[in-house]
Amino acid sequence: MSIVEDIVARYIFLFCVISLLLSANSSVFAAFSPVFATSEECAFCHTSSATALIDSEGNDLSIADDWSSTMMANSFRDPLFRAKVESEMSRNPHLADVIEDKCLTCHTPMGRTQAIRDGGESYSLSAAENSELAWDGVSCTLCHQIQGDNFGSKQSFSGNYLINNDRKIFGPYKQVFPNPMINHVNYLPVYGEQIDRPELCATCHTLFTPYIDGDGKIAGKFPEQTPFLEWLNSTYSSSENYQSCQDCHMPRIDEPVKITNRPPWYQVRQTPFWKHHFIGGNKFVLTIMRDQRKPLGIMVSEAQFERTIKRTEERLGQETAGISISRLEQRGNRLMVDVGVYNKTGHKFPTGFPSRRAWIHLSVADAQGRVIFESGSYTSQGEIIGLNDSYEPHYNLVDSAEQIQIYESILGDISGTQTYTLLQAATYLKDNRLPPKGYLKSGPMAEFTTIQGDAATDNNFNVSDNLEGSGADLVTYAILTDGVRYPLTVKAELLYQSSNRRFLENLFTDDTPAVSQFKQMYHDSDNLPVVVDSTVLDWNK
Repeated sequence: MSIVEDIVARYIFLFCVISLLLSANSSVFAAFSPVFATSEECAFCHTSSATALIDSEGNDLSIADDWSSTMMANSFRDPLFRAKVESEMSRNPHLADVIEDKCLTCHTPMGRTQAIRDGGESYSLSAAENSELAWDGVSCTLCHQIQGDNFGSKQSFSGNYLINNDRKIFGPYKQVFPNPMINHVNYLPVYGEQIDRPELCATCHTLFTPYIDGDGKIAGKFPEQTPFLEWLNSTYSSSENYQSCQDCHMPRIDEPVKITNRPPWYQVRQTPFWKHHFIGGNKFVLTIMRDQRKPLGIMVSEAQFERTIKRTEERLGQETAGISISRLEQRGNRLMVDVGVYNKTGHKFPTGFPSRRAWIHLSVADAQGRVIFESGSYTSQGEIIGLNDSYEPHYNLVDSAEQIQIYESILGDISGTQTYTLLQAATYLKDNRLPPKGYLKSGPMAEFTTIQGDAATDNNFNVSDNLEGSGADLVTYAILTDGVRYPLTVKAELLYQSSNRRFLENLFTDDTPAVSQFKQMYHDSDNLPVVVDSTVLDWNK
């Protein structure tokens, strides 16, 4: 052994001993405050270099760079979120403190958790505005400090993540060299099996919100977002087909990766590696944040947002849902078209926040290219043409261009009246979002994820060969063909929007600073739907 190698070996041995001594007494770590470090401090080691955080083909795997342009990183800067919080507060001023604290629990989790640890009883927008931790969004030392003690229980949902002040950072690797993290940010990196479990994500992404009665008093809790519960009731939660949230939203590569650039001489590589892409389906807000970086105070480059937006488009177009035409048949003066849509995800599609919708756009053109039928077309502002005044019901048969098959959730208040105000949402008047494959009406937690409206009695919805759990829907279109010239061209598209126009127009009726800012940003943006999938067939009777 050379002199240099001997010195390095002694250095590693000495610090490993110190680490073991410190980890044996967590009170030593508890002396450090605050509970959290910012992403900037983590980025000091977890950005790519010539030898670290690159794959075998030289692609950048920088944890900090990939995360920084995601919805999670910008959860407090999200202008739609800010506008909606102010809107809810203006409509229910007597519950403003409840609304702020509830929303900020998961949108500024580090700022809020630190404030409570420091003796606060709740958290407000004004407090968050002055907190560096709040502006850091859903960041590294939030997720990597969550304990697994209450995982999967109802007590863990709605932002009830558990974080101890013992300065432990949980990761997916059992063999780690702790000293650089100890020296730089006073955290001890340890293995935590909970870091790869879907229950980790469920602490915030299973959300029950309070709702009010006619007197404005809180009357109960409403399942506003339940992707984890939907996943539990799917084939993907079974041991045979298991896929966690992380498997899809943090693409995994099974090759050794050096996950830190410091110390430079440390060459240990870990496998597998999870890319910190955190891709969802919100291209709309990502695009606004890309274009409005300066007024939103976002210190992330346009190129970084472009990468995240491209990944979002690819996810929506390749891994989310599909559409097919399974039957073309002439019956008298009508062309019968069977359109099938199917869910590829492990939760409902669309999922999450109840402003999202997907729909079928079906058009039929004759031999001269003249459109003889079209259902689900939309304006240049992204609004669907021909909508009902309230909301579109679920259809099994469509025989008019004014009927549009839209997959969405519609909120109802305690009296059963449609509402866009989250604090009034006590029920779903309609929920025909495509369930995941394997979903059963009698499955786990089904009481919180039920199919609502006409889809509940549609024998072609989530049913195939009389068996429940297809995760698909079959819609028949009956199209008049009197006097048309064949052959006909039939095109079907599955379209998606993360924020539908009626939801936004209702939001814009409020006059608050954040609503006004977002309204202007919206008018300067593009809210056209994303094409999730499409198919074209020709028909000649």
